[in-house]
Amino acid sequence: MTRLFSLSGRRQGPHSGRRQGPLFGRRPARKAHLAALSALTVGLMMTMAPTAAAAPGDLDTGFGTGGKVTTDFGATPSEPEIGNDLLRTSNGSLFVVGRAGFGTPGVGPSDFGVAKYTSSGALDTGFSGDGKVTTGFGDTLSMARSVIEGGNGKILVGGFTGGEQIADLALARYNSDGTLDTSFSGDGKVTTDLSGGLGDGIRGLSLTSGGKILAAGAAGADSFIARYNSDGSLDTGFGGGDGHIVTDFGTGDHLFSLEELSSGKLIAAGSANSDFLLVRYNSDGTLDTSFSGDGKVSTDFNGLSDLAFGFSQAPGGDYVIAGAVDAPEPFGVAGPIKSGVVRYNSDGSLDTGFSGDGKVTTDVDTLRADEARDVAVDSDGKIVIAGLTGESVVFPVDPVDGDALVIRYNSNGTLDTGFSEDGIVTLDHSGGADVARGIALTGNDDIVIAGGATSSGTGLDFALAKLQG
Repeated sequence: MTRLFSLSGRRQGPHSGRRQGPLFGRRPARKAHLAALSALTVGLMMTMAPTAAAAPGDLDTGFGTGGKVTTDFGATPSEPEIGNDLLRTSNGSLFVVGRAGFGTPGVGPSDFGVAKYTSSGALDTGFSGDGKVTTGFGDTLSMARSVIEGGNGKILVGGFTGGEQIADLALARYNSDGTLDTSFSGDGKVTTDLSGGLGDGIRGLSLTSGGKILAAGAAGADSFIARYNSDGSLDTGFGGGDGHIVTDFGTGDHLFSLEELSSGKLIAAGSANSDFLLVRYNSDGTLDTSFSGDGKVSTDFNGLSDLAFGFSQAPGGDYVIAGAVDAPEPFGVAGPIKSGVVRYNSDGSLDTGFSGDGKVTTDVDTLRADEARDVAVDSDGKIVIAGLTGESVVFPVDPVDGDALVIRYNSNGTLDTGFSEDGIVTLDHSGGADVARGIALTGNDDIVIAGGATSSGTGLDFALAKLQG
């Protein structure tokens, strides 16, 4: 069965009391001894009684409060804050990045919001004193959408600044204590205009084996990849001398992930023409025509609109993309959207060992929108997606009325019934709208998700939850 966690209350334990002794007279010593022995035996039995073991899909009650965390940056309820990406570092720390409110959604002004947590879900006070940092790029709308480790305990955060329709690429690098790294472009921040102010934004970041920074996203109406040196300057040895490449893959195209392969080639994922998109580049940024003939693969589900959000590499070199499929046009209209997952072989062909045709859809709420927003692959090859369900608006800027969603699939594409009995968990933090936009797995395949949760007191805030894997 789908496990629904309502996180707004606490189950009350059974009432315990003590039986009163006789009011009058003295109990014989032997009876007193037997009574004491009986009480001791009962106590030992209660102590040794087995407790229900946590099962895969259960909240990890050792994380935060009852398995969940919310973080308010101090904005009013009308100035929402939301986490867009999650990083689990090599030492187990957690970073969530997104938008720190202080303005009208989609208009601004707003800042990069960065929060650091310990592995147990507590804010790490060694990071900026309270575990939270906001970074502005001027009196405008800025939002963080990707975070990676930057080496030497630093983190690198990417997104956009200037408003979604007139934005520039934005990067910030932070030291381990939360201060901006001034060895990165002098003040710790970099902005890049690729399309003359028509709407540029970073959706994905990674590092090359040589420590250079790869970025991918949207450049106006097209897709881009870029490579920066470690000091924040564009790498003129990439992309024909200017450090970036802009490509038109079709209508509504954008990339959200770019990673270096062991061969030195680059693999990117995104969407174009309302389909999922997988692209492979040579190390210099040119399209790799040995990959599917022209360097790219597009995947349609059922002839409707599909939008990809998450990418992960699987054991053996396969690629996994997850997103939302069968969306109506125009976007923003309510409808029975499904979560969709595609698994590709390393050559870009669909992996027919995954659900027979390489594609899986899951419809949790048959009347409203379900969306996979991020994906991870565990040590057993199982695929875990995080997103939302029961949303009345398709691809909302912020959640309106849905719940956070986690689904786990076996490596063959079937739902993992060992996870919450049917492979599906929905989470409602406090009765308001919730969403998961980032996912990370621990060393033992426990699942951490991050996104946003709405409460009546503080509005939309950063939110995390941890599930048993």
